Amino acid sequence: MTSLDNKYFKRIFEKKLYEENSIKYILDSNYGEGYINNYKVMPGLELMYADMQLNEPLSSMMELEKDCIEITYCLSGQVEIKLENEKYAFMTNGDISLFGYQVQAFCCDLTSKVFKGIRIMIFLDEFIPALNKILNTDEFKKDTFLKDVFKADRCIISHGNQSLNHIYKELYLLPDEYKIHLMKIKVVELILYLISGKDYKENETVYFSRESIEKIKYARKIIIENSDKFITLKKLSEICGMNTTDLEKGFKSLYGSTVFAYSKMCKMSKAKELLRNGDYSVLQVSLAVGYSNGGKFAKAFKDTFGMLPTKYRKENGKTDQ
Repeated sequence: MTSLDNKYFKRIFEKKLYEENSIKYILDSNYGEGYINNYKVMPGLELMYADMQLNEPLSSMMELEKDCIEITYCLSGQVEIKLENEKYAFMTNGDISLFGYQVQAFCCDLTSKVFKGIRIMIFLDEFIPALNKILNTDEFKKDTFLKDVFKADRCIISHGNQSLNHIYKELYLLPDEYKIHLMKIKVVELILYLISGKDYKENETVYFSRESIEKIKYARKIIIENSDKFITLKKLSEICGMNTTDLEKGFKSLYGSTVFAYSKMCKMSKAKELLRNGDYSVLQVSLAVGYSNGGKFAKAFKDTFGMLPTKYRKENGKTDQ
């Protein structure tokens, strides 16, 4: 029996497969596509590898048990979380979230991209004695363990630093032999790092209102629909009715890049598509994505895709039969 056998989660899984050290939960196709692989690493701690995309947001979220902490790492993808105070938070590549039982999440949206990440559930009554036993100590106490998480009135989300990202990525590279033992070592290392480090508090994410979210999404829509133009951040903020600082911060939180970088990627993606089509010259493509200077377009394309547009068109464009 794992936390995924909770009645809340049971409805979204079609079946579960029992493997050597884990249980693999397969999503019901009505809810989405993918799986969660659950490992019971040690008493009071479950580690789950998720690779999934949902068809619709999960509402009426599961309530965590008292004295329980949920830690989630986003390797890639995006998660939108609606909290009880009508604020929204986002996780994207490299972000870490910490939830205590006192925080209520009303909705979790994993529909925009495939989410790959690691979720750790800690049940303190069992975990603290097990941790003390492994480390041959009695210094870890339930009432002081990650106390900042329990004091917070919302989930804590921050961007992982190099050390945390390294630990998480090592969890994806464990060999099959002694996997569960290595997993235990890495998880204990991660927990100790979170206890001792201040990064997850000092680098907390920005929370947004629904109105701000709609404005940021509108800004993205404008960028996509106007890839033939260069729209400055100042002009975009005026159109959306949001100051430049908040728009830039919000855009980075939602989409993982600055407004400028996202706009450039949209232009280059469109250029790549037009060059593949083969019906347009490089100059025509350059103009179609807002570059009147062919040299600047060629540089931007090479910076993005590693080759000049002329070479890309020659190697990938349609040819006459």
